[in-house]
Amino acid sequence: MLSRIAGTAPAQFTYGFAGSCISLGRKSGILQFARKDDTAVNRYFSGRIAASVKEAVCKGTVWGMRREARKPGSTFWFKGGARPEQPVFAPQVVTET
Repeated sequence: MLSRIAGTAPAQFTYGFAGSCISLGRKSGILQFARKDDTAVNRYFSGRIAASVKEAVCKGTVWGMRREARKPGSTFWFKGGARPEQPVFAPQVVTET
């Protein structure tokens, strides 16, 4: 934002994902881990532990945004990676003869 206000080009921004959190009520949830390019891995937590982690992530995000507003450049970001080439799946047409 500050670079836009100053009329300069913003720094390049890349972001890597660590996972996804899903709430299933106040006391249950799912935490699915992911690679830096946001492809899911076969590892997850569920139940109260996942809900607690999700709540901590949300609180930490708000805390980090407040800290970044007070001290620009202080926020830690996971570095993004290149997304691996995904195969293209063409629909198959089935005809009866």
